[in-house]
Amino acid sequence: MAKKIYISPSNQEANLYATGGTNEKEQCHKIARACYNYLKTKGFNVKCTYNDNMYERVSESNAFGADIHLAIHTNATVNHNVTGGTQILLYSLTGERKKVGEAVLNRLAPITPGKSAEKLIEKPSFYEVNSATGITVYCECEFHDTKEGSDFIIKNTKIIGEAIAKGICDYYGISVEDNTKTDENKKTLYTVQVGAFSNKNNAEKYVEQLKKAGFDAIIVSK
Repeated sequence: MAKKIYISPSNQEANLYATGGTNEKEQCHKIARACYNYLKTKGFNVKCTYNDNMYERVSESNAFGADIHLAIHTNATVNHNVTGGTQILLYSLTGERKKVGEAVLNRLAPITPGKSAEKLIEKPSFYEVNSATGITVYCECEFHDTKEGSDFIIKNTKIIGEAIAKGICDYYGISVEDNTKTDENKKTLYTVQVGAFSNKNNAEKYVEQLKKAGFDAIIVSK
């Protein structure tokens, strides 16, 4: 049976970005859609909410029977004095919680520009962290109150969403290799018909003329 992932993007539209005239809610919804789309292609049973009520979200996640409750946020500090980085908030830093948190952090942290704050954080006081029956992975993708972090998030919502999804895939041992790549050495050949003859002798003569001119030519009867 497919694992169930419930995606809960930030509803915090009052959290303004340092650049772009945007906010946390708007960008996290974009990240969530990219994450949803990627997980669906990997066979997960995914539900994504845009309900602004956090308590209803958790109830919906629990009714869904989510294996992982994935909260997607971007970060900020009171004094706006951090250089940035990815943080994953968990109920505890033990067992499967730690494993899935590390899997997501290992995919997301390397692509984000900030480095000082990268870590797993124990945060049992957060409602979504302590009340969802599935393992809550609360992603603070990058700090949006720095110019560098804000610009990065706005330009890379798809990449961020897919990185989170790949972390989930890693945790469950699902390959993220792209099997759609074409073989660059494989050539596509196109056949061009340049003549049709009712007399086979005439057809053979024309083929010989083409071959002498350096073309590949064969007779195909219909």
